[in-house]
Amino acid sequence: MNGSVRFDAVLVVTLPPVVVASGSAAADPIWQDVINIPARNRVTVRVAFDDFPGRTVYHCHILDHEDAGMMGVVEAR
Repeated sequence: MNGSVRFDAVLVVTLPPVVVASGSAAADPIWQDVINIPARNRVTVRVAFDDFPGRTVYHCHILDHEDAGMMGVVEAR
């Protein structure tokens, strides 16, 4: 995520779960499907698509965030 959002965001990854690789939550890495992104911060996640080929989506439940780019489709092959 690009760090331009002015308040906290909740990123949801439909499938598969992800592990936070950098950012404030990286100190305690766990596999999860919901990630809190503090305002004006960046987060890098790692995704293991080995068992999840095909399309999946990521999104934030805050509509303004979705409009700003926190929604998309990822296709794993």
